[in-house]
Amino acid sequence: MANRNHLLCASALSVVFFATSAVMGSAQSAPENSDVSCATDCDANSSGSTNGITVFEPDFFASYNPVTALDMVRQVPGFSIDNGERVRGFGGAAGNVLINGERPSTKSNGLQEILGRIALSRVVRIELIRGSVPGIDMRGLTRAVNVVLCDCSEGGQTTFSINTRLWRDRAFVTGELTYAVRLFDADFTVSLQRNGQGRRPEGIEENFDAAGNLTERREEEDQRWFREWQPTFNMEKKFNNGDALRLNGKYWNWMWDRNETSRIFDLTGGGDVPNGFDFNTSDNSGNGYEVGGDFEKKFSENRSAKLIFVKTHRVNKFLDTAESFSANGFTGAFQVDSNQSQNETILRLLYDWTMNSKHTLQVGSEGAINSLNSGLDIFEDTGNGFTPISLAVSNTKVNEDRGEFFGSWVYTPTSKWTLETGLRYEASKISQSGDASRARTFKFWKPSFSATWNFTDKDQIRTSIERKVAQLNFFDFVSNVNLSDSQTNLGNPELEPDRTWEFETAWEHRFGTKGSLNVKYRHFWISEVQGRVPINNTSDGPGNLGNARRSTFEIEARIPLDRFGLKNATLDTNLFLQDSSVTDPVTGEKRFFEGRVRQFWGLDFRQDLNDLKMAWGWDYNSGNSWRQFRLFEQSLTRRGSGDLDAFIETTRIKGITITASVDNIFNQKERRTRTFFSGTRDLGVVSGSQLRVRGDGRLYSLRIKGTF
Repeated sequence: MANRNHLLCASALSVVFFATSAVMGSAQSAPENSDVSCATDCDANSSGSTNGITVFEPDFFASYNPVTALDMVRQVPGFSIDNGERVRGFGGAAGNVLINGERPSTKSNGLQEILGRIALSRVVRIELIRGSVPGIDMRGLTRAVNVVLCDCSEGGQTTFSINTRLWRDRAFVTGELTYAVRLFDADFTVSLQRNGQGRRPEGIEENFDAAGNLTERREEEDQRWFREWQPTFNMEKKFNNGDALRLNGKYWNWMWDRNETSRIFDLTGGGDVPNGFDFNTSDNSGNGYEVGGDFEKKFSENRSAKLIFVKTHRVNKFLDTAESFSANGFTGAFQVDSNQSQNETILRLLYDWTMNSKHTLQVGSEGAINSLNSGLDIFEDTGNGFTPISLAVSNTKVNEDRGEFFGSWVYTPTSKWTLETGLRYEASKISQSGDASRARTFKFWKPSFSATWNFTDKDQIRTSIERKVAQLNFFDFVSNVNLSDSQTNLGNPELEPDRTWEFETAWEHRFGTKGSLNVKYRHFWISEVQGRVPINNTSDGPGNLGNARRSTFEIEARIPLDRFGLKNATLDTNLFLQDSSVTDPVTGEKRFFEGRVRQFWGLDFRQDLNDLKMAWGWDYNSGNSWRQFRLFEQSLTRRGSGDLDAFIETTRIKGITITASVDNIFNQKERRTRTFFSGTRDLGVVSGSQLRVRGDGRLYSLRIKGTF
């Protein structure tokens, strides 16, 4: 009850504080109408840079033939969209794109989705913000893009996209239809989105004995179908006194089917005729909704408050079946039937005060109530029908009550320097019932500090240090089964959030109108790092590994190629290197983190042929890998030598962009090696291994998008 009281206290104080501020603000003179008018503001600024903000006018993006705000943001030099962390709560999930200086009051809508519904005609300008800027809610971000919009047209505007994809002779059509209109002095946007795909990985799986002899080969086909419908609604109303009301809603309904077939060849008998078959099927579905919004109260030109509300509900159902047959007929089957229901309710209050040109203060609080209700039933059939199998922590409910208070101060001593310091206090209670009964309370202080130095008009250095506390994944508290890989993950009610001190320093250099270079180094000191641990020395599941460290080094560059004879062409390059160290809970030895990519590099080329109203390009990347360390096995998954995609597009039809592309031109395959041990992994006694090589094949797509 202690932490529920924290939550209720935070919510109550938020409402009282908001009401008190509203009364105080009513005595203030109302600010001028802050609406942006297309007619008066489109030419307000020219592309350039000042005080850490680089402004890009619509003309800057003309050569890219954009249709939506998403097309424009993707071409901002030295910037890539980040949706933020997938965590519970609102403040910790901040993405790096703002709309009219505000963060969208939604969690389930990704930034790409939101930007893709904004027509080009509504975009006044794009601002690249580097460092904390007074008056703009960066929420601790050191780089962000702000999309400045004007009001919708009273006549309404429709944006559409249709994408037809062909994968292994199977076609799938997706798309979205969006209508934006201005009614009753408010902007309304409604959309209907159809998502989906139809992948069919194919390949072989080979099993070896302890001596490395090939004993079995499997030829596999894995047909997967995903379908989803998503209607959405958004409304924004700006009042004459500067106040604003924003509402949004979203519903989704999805289905995912899978049919995997394995033809088994027993090579110990020396034959090439399959003597067995495995069939894995999945029939999964789910639905949910999110409603939310915010009300912003303007007390004066330099003081405002915002109240944010978000409610999310999800229901997912999974039915997985694995059947085995030999030359003599049926040999056995397993079935996993699970149901999950998730709920999240968030109430958040912000109060911003720009004291003067050098000082800005933000304080606030957030309360959240989260829950997961999960049921898992496992059955086995040895020839006499399905009978239940018992598995620990299969049916359980997890609840969390969380409250947070926070404050930040932005200080701009000179035009070249910006300093930001912040402090957060979080208190939460997580309780679990059902197959596992546990209740724990967590309390954390989370300080932060960042500094931005614009030492020339084209160069900037950013440095920050922050203490972060991970949000626990409720699914780590619940057991689950992977029938395809014959793996069981036990839920762990004792799991704790890891705590990290994160240091970051970055240098950004801009050259010309399109060129940029970003170099960034980050180091993480982590305590109670989350990973996979033995449970009762019979299985494994999520747990805490103790202290760990991780370092990353990144280089991103956009290079204009005009000087090399390629007019209106750019080459984006990126390099990612990583080192990490943690003590393996099974062997006691130091190793890399599980599941982390150690290195990655990529190239992205585009050339716009404006006279022909065409563009073409390609991208290439390499270095994806994934490691897993379990109690009785370990695995390494790698993508092939490199992934090459190419496209060509035309804008010959006014208002329409048509893009044809081919992905995975080299038919890159994924190689996974699993090593099995007789006994626990620390004993080092190998009992066998497995090599799986799969490829998705080439993906051909034709996309048409436009407005009318």
